[in-house]
This record gives sequence, structure tokens and C-alpha cells, in this order.
Amino acid sequence: DIAVHSAKDLPSQQPEGFHILAFCERESPDDVIVAEKEIDLNDPKLVLGTSSTRRVAMLKHFYPHITTVEARGNLQTRLAKLQSGIMDGLVLAYAGVHRMNYDDKVKYWFDTERFVPPVGQGSVAIEAHERLDQELAKNIKKITNHPLTEKVLLTERAFLRRMDGGCSIPVFGHAQMEQDGQIMLTGGIASLDGKQLIKRTMYGTNEVELGTSLAEEILASGGEKVLRDIKSVIQ
Repeated sequence: DIAVHSAKDLPSQQPEGFHILAFCERESPDDVIVAEKEIDLNDPKLVLGTSSTRRVAMLKHFYPHITTVEARGNLQTRLAKLQSGIMDGLVLAYAGVHRMNYDDKVKYWFDTERFVPPVGQGSVAIEAHERLDQELAKNIKKITNHPLTEKVLLTERAFLRRMDGGCSIPVFGHAQMEQDGQIMLTGGIASLDGKQLIKRTMYGTNEVELGTSLAEEILASGGEKVLRDIKSVIQ
């Protein structure tokens, strides 16, 4: 009846006939470093594992001395690579680490305002097809959807859709609700080598308008060329 995904893994556009039925309440969207020992980001010999182009690009931008190595597979597979000694730490989403009860291995938390997470990180999304019985769909949404999470994730996804960013593009976006009812959206794009990082923040109340407007500003501020250069390399 339904498919369950990490919201950050959803494509920016759903296939015809499919839609996101619900967004579960968001866990902390932060990136963290999981390690067997204490981590010093100033260590010139530090080696971190990640399979994310966004994390690699941002590490190159903020910490150009850090070496990154590929780390794919499920969490247990990545932890086995860590324990083998080929890296000092793994850069992961806290939400996944927490769900697997590995909080004790978290040695460093990245600042979300600086190290902006990808769209959707921290939430679980429920996907359905239009053929699903409408009454069943309504009941599933009622017990799984978190309205506040839904509002900010729809904002982030509107941004991602206009940026035309997939999993292989270092696009980032994070929306939060302010006390006055406005949505604060911070988003941007980084070049693969980390030398360019374009980031902006915008406020609004309409999810789609805000996400689209911020993407337009990023693209007009040099993001379009960065995106074009990335696509010429990965396609």
C-alpha cells in the first residue's frame, strides 16, 4: 500500500501517479561524525569517510586539509570499514545513527547553520500511489503526518525541485518555523571541489513560493553556472 523512505532520498519530482502522503516528525537534521576516538577537525592527517557529494564538497570548503574516502553501504557496513582503520571517522546523518542506537559513537556535531543539511534530512516520508483507497490514505496520513515537519519539508522540496538537484548534486536546504509564523529557509549549492559555496537565507509564509524564490536567487547569484559545471562532470 505504501513505501517508506528517508525523506532526503526522495527525488525532487515524484513519478506520475505517485505522491508523498505524509512526513513523519523530524529528528535532528544535523550531520555528525561517528568514531571510535575523539575527533579533532584541525588535525591535518584526519581521514573521514562519506559517500555524499554534499558532505565532501562542504568538507573541502570548510576544512580543505581533511582527506575524504568513499564509505558506502548500510550503517553496519560503514562501521566495519571504520573499525578496519582505513578512516578516523564517518560523517553521517544523526537521525540514522540515533535510530540504530549508536548515539554513544557520536564524537562531533556539525553546526547546522554552517554545515547546512540536505533537503529532508531527519524525516521519514510515506509515499503512495493514486490508486490507494482514499479512506485508507486519509487514515495513514492522520496517524503518521506531522504538520510542522510537512510545512518545512514542502518548502525545502520546492527549493530542491527548482534547483533540479538530485542525490549526486551538492545542493543543501534547511527550513525552520519562526515564532512569528514565518518560515526561514537557508539553502545553496557547492562546487564539487568545495572552492565555491553559494548560500542564502530567505523568509516567507508560502512553502512553494519561498522555496522557488530562494532557488531563483541562488541560481542568479552564480549557482546556475556551478550546477552546469557539476552536471558536465557527472553526466
